[in-house]
Amino acid sequence: MIDREEIRNFYEENMYGVWREGEKVSFELLGEDPKAKEVKEGPRNPFEVIGGELVKICVETDGRHAEFIVHAYLPKEEERRRYPKGSPFVICMHPVMPLDQALSEGYAMFFMEERQVASDDIRHEGAFYELYPYGEEQREQTGVLMAWAWGASKVLDAVYNGLGRTFDLDPDASMVTGVSRWGKATAVCGAFDRRFRMTIPACSGAGGLALYDHISEGKTYDLSRIGGPEAYTYGKNEPLDCLQSDAERGWFNDRFLEYKDPCDIPLGQENLPILAMSKDRFYFIIAACMNEDWVNAPAMWQCYKKADEVYRSNGLGDHLVVNFHKEGHAVTGEDMTLIIRYFNHMYYGMETGIDMAALKTSVFEGQE
Repeated sequence: MIDREEIRNFYEENMYGVWREGEKVSFELLGEDPKAKEVKEGPRNPFEVIGGELVKICVETDGRHAEFIVHAYLPKEEERRRYPKGSPFVICMHPVMPLDQALSEGYAMFFMEERQVASDDIRHEGAFYELYPYGEEQREQTGVLMAWAWGASKVLDAVYNGLGRTFDLDPDASMVTGVSRWGKATAVCGAFDRRFRMTIPACSGAGGLALYDHISEGKTYDLSRIGGPEAYTYGKNEPLDCLQSDAERGWFNDRFLEYKDPCDIPLGQENLPILAMSKDRFYFIIAACMNEDWVNAPAMWQCYKKADEVYRSNGLGDHLVVNFHKEGHAVTGEDMTLIIRYFNHMYYGMETGIDMAALKTSVFEGQE
């Protein structure tokens, strides 16, 4: 029997910090992003949030007020018509590449200005910390990953509080995603906000869905089935002490710094998708097999397998799936195609031609 409360308490007390909810959330429409007209052709930071319709998310609690901006991208009317209850939508911790692809399928997209929610450092600044300052006591300590997860949750609050009607969205057709450190935050979000219909953590690595004690460093895998080499040897994986460095320890609470060996952590990361398990929720794990040695895709595959056992034992085997693409530290076009087909099949009951068996395996099967 799974004790969800015990698992949640462990993550709150020993890793990510305290989850917050119940605030008064409203929104303000600010119109088109004026910066979009200033952007010139050429390369730019893919994580820079520019464009779309600006929405100010306003949060109040105990006499305190904070706000942050999200960028909304809405499908054209003819694409939205395929969903009578309103468009499904994805709340993204940052921009994702297949934006136009999602819009063409009738999916709305929200890109958070995540550093307005919480600074990516140990200063603990931003909207979340204006409401819940980081302190000395354990109950006052929420790490940045949990704070970013909270930000996505507040966007969902706004959708339920009228933004969904304004933008013609189906509030119950919600998804959350992010890549890398934001993939970690996405996994946390799916575990603590059970309203999200689908959780899509991408390339989340250590602190996300990579098992802390599963090392692929120095191991060789045959990746030829996905167009890679027959013998790909993994280099260095991200170790526990890197997560505890000055560069990354702000993602967690102080108690997490006390772990000196991965084997000392009593609960595995498979418990994040297990916390999200429900008959009306779905989970889609993304990882890259090549040039992601640091992120440790084989450890995420082992995480999936452990969680999958629990999903299957509860009759929910099709509710947890994976796509381990060849390479790319991103949500790729390949991923987006499968995400849309899978969600349309599972949530709407559409015949999409999705190969469910293919979403239950990876190139690492049988190679450990």
